[in-house]
Amino acid sequence: MWLEGSCHCQAVTFGVMARQPYPFNRCYCSVCRKTAGAGGYAINLGADADSLKVRGEEHVHVYQAVIDGAQSPGERHFCKHCASTL
Repeated sequence: MWLEGSCHCQAVTFGVMARQPYPFNRCYCSVCRKTAGAGGYAINLGADADSLKVRGEEHVHVYQAVIDGAQSPGERHFCKHCASTL
């Protein structure tokens, strides 16, 4: 099934093909809890990455935490206008 979403201000929209309507999980690591300001952060685990289509990529910024003096390999994408996590 084709799933679609957007940031709050709709500057960034996206769609992806998934086998089920809930291809996500939540991460509860300390970085995700702090950057999301809540109990966890939704991450895509089950959709087909090759099918991902993003419109408005110029509005996407990436945050990488520094842990123990080194940059984390995990990237948190967000809209630079409304700060919605993507």
